[in-house]
Amino acid sequence: MARVTSDTPSLRPAEAVSIGFVAQRFYRDGRTRTEIADELGISRFKVARMLDTAIERGIVTIVVKTPDSIDLDLSLRLRESYGLRRAIVVHAPRPDDEAVRETLAKAAADLLTEIVEDGDVLGLTAGRTLTAMTKYLERIAPCSVVQLAGVAGPERDNGVDVVREVARASGGRMYAIYAPLLVSSAQIATALRREPSILGTLRRFSSVTKAFVAVGSWNPPESQMYDNARQAGVLEDLLAQDVQAEVCSIVVDRQGAVLPGVADRSIGISAEQLDAIPEVIAVAGGVIKVAAIRAVVRSGLVDSLVTDASAARLLLRDS
Repeated sequence: MARVTSDTPSLRPAEAVSIGFVAQRFYRDGRTRTEIADELGISRFKVARMLDTAIERGIVTIVVKTPDSIDLDLSLRLRESYGLRRAIVVHAPRPDDEAVRETLAKAAADLLTEIVEDGDVLGLTAGRTLTAMTKYLERIAPCSVVQLAGVAGPERDNGVDVVREVARASGGRMYAIYAPLLVSSAQIATALRREPSILGTLRRFSSVTKAFVAVGSWNPPESQMYDNARQAGVLEDLLAQDVQAEVCSIVVDRQGAVLPGVADRSIGISAEQLDAIPEVIAVAGGVIKVAAIRAVVRSGLVDSLVTDASAARLLLRDS
């Protein structure tokens, strides 16, 4: 926002009035430099010099404002520090998990509404924050919606419901995965992938243009996949690989290296397919997930991040 003031050091009265008039026409009235030049009978280059002088001499001051919930400084520092395409850092009203989750959910919904365009193919995973995000969506641009990984968590937080609610907001077609994220053997996983309804969704992975994904923490455990791995009998195999975090069904270590995991027993997008998506936005926060968030960002599997201020400060401290 540009604020026109009467503070005009070292300017002669007529000069100050002329520059102030040009500044008012440009910043308040929305006139272009060419329109102002035609109005005053001067060149647009002189108009540009007068606008520069207005800022240099304090006639105009520029005030940058963001919504109260967004921390602009942390957002910019986090983006630069980790080489992210976007970083949205928000302040939760309270430090408890529910307040952080709801604040992230609202920010993610706003970002999704802002960046999804007509014709996009949107990929989504499950998770409590992304489930909460759906209730803040009203209408978004028409797009197809694709579930990127099978069902790992409780019924109310599963990826099918997330995809269904986002598809409802877009009016687009949904492609769900009605199968577990992890199963007990490669043979079962292979058979499930051949099921026509599942195969149809898997074939959509290569057309996804934007994705919103959750981050699961393994140390300490705060992950739907962690619990699913126990049920599928593969938890010990994964723990032996020193897993720090997961996104979709892809596991990474503390440094962000993608691990073999149990890809042969998972129903979901591969690391190569996720990496090929033009923009992948991770939505995750809370102090308990900082190490997991850092690992996933370091992996290069995500391009952008929506997180809270407490997590952002810790990410910056150890970047």
